[in-house]
Parts: sequence; structure tokens; C-alpha cells
Amino acid sequence: MTSNRRRVLMGLGAAAAMGLAGCSGSDATGTPTAGTTTGTPTGGDGSDAVDPRFGYVGTAGTEPPVEADHTVDLNIRPRDPVPVPEFYFEPTGLSVDPGDTVRFNMATPHHNVNAYHPEFGYAQRVPADAPAYSSPILTGGDYWLYTFETEGVHNIMCAPHEVFGMVGTVVVGSASGPGANPVGEAPKPTPQSRPPEFTAGTVLSDPAMDPDNIVEQGSVSWNDIADENKRLLLEPVEA
Repeated sequence: MTSNRRRVLMGLGAAAAMGLAGCSGSDATGTPTAGTTTGTPTGGDGSDAVDPRFGYVGTAGTEPPVEADHTVDLNIRPRDPVPVPEFYFEPTGLSVDPGDTVRFNMATPHHNVNAYHPEFGYAQRVPADAPAYSSPILTGGDYWLYTFETEGVHNIMCAPHEVFGMVGTVVVGSASGPGANPVGEAPKPTPQSRPPEFTAGTVLSDPAMDPDNIVEQGSVSWNDIADENKRLLLEPVEA
């Protein structure tokens, strides 16, 4: 791949991430804006605070409106000898029951949680009845709550770092729906809808990330994924 092609691809990736962040209710700095569910819960038990599309954004030091059933950390760690670190969800695969709430902790900045949904320009890799859910891009110490109501396989990503392999799978109840299909075989509603590409595709295709295995194991760690499936397939722009 030439330097110019790398530059074009990385530029497209950055533009897509910024576009998704704007749709998710954040400004250019990732600060939640109008349309993002934050602040005081509206229901007596806090359940109304977790929006089916926008979830609930919490900042460092604030108490969540509901107690999470599971926790996922969004993390970064060095990747020798290349300058691009590993961007990953921990655990990368998670099995939950319908109605469970997951707390996504931003252990490092700047990440978001985004569904593989046609409304975002991706092939359908969440259940057909699932809304197009997404968080804003958040900074370190923030967290995002989301209640998974729709049964089936939910493939998720961090939009800014997807091509580097920052993807995950949440299996809600049963390993069913479009996301249970191998990468590249899920429905594409338009020719422009794209499946997980580059390292995102190889991570989700790893045998450890098979939805049935996630259900059997309960969770799958980033360390369970083969190193060859976490290798970089897209290089950064050279300085």
C-alpha cells in the first residue's frame, strides 16, 4: 500500500468517526450535547435514564442511575514494535441476558460504543429489531450505560478505532440474528453498507469470538484472541 493510499484511507476513517460522533450527540471534543441521555434519571428506579438509542453518559465521580449487571473496559496498550497501540474492549466477547445493563468504562480516552447498524452505513450485525444505538466519544474516566433488550448477537465497535480492531460482541440470550453469520455474510441493505473491515474483521472472525463460544464461556478476553488476528492491516500515515 502506498503512502498516498494510506493517507486517503486514514482520512476517510477520521471523517467517518467524526460523523458518527456528531450523530451520537457530541461536539468536536467529544463532550455530550443535546440529545444525549445524561444527568438526573427520570424514573424512580433510574430505569428511564438509559435511553434505547443513546444509553446513559456518566462522568468520573458520578453515580450511575442503575446498577450495571456487567462491566466492559475500553482500553489501549502498547503494541511493539509498531507505533499504533492495541485498541480493545475487555472483555471482547460477553454473554448477557435480555434486559441486562452493561457499563462501558472509558479506561483510556477517546472511545465510543457504536452498533453495526445500517443507519450508520454498516451491514446489519445487530438484531433486526435493535435500534441504531451509539454513545458519544468519551474521555478517560467517563462511562456509558446501555441496556440490551433485543435478543441475539450484537457486534459493536469504537468508531474512531474500528479499523485497528476495537470491536466486540455482546450475545443477548441466544446466538441468533444477522451478527451470528460469519463476517461478510450479514445482510447489506445498500451497496454502500460495509461489513467489519481490516483488523475489525479478523478479530470478529477469530474462533474465540464465535457467538456460541461466547455463550458457553460467558465472556472472551482480548488475550484469548490469536495474535495473528489482532495484527494491523492498515498502517498510519507516515509523519
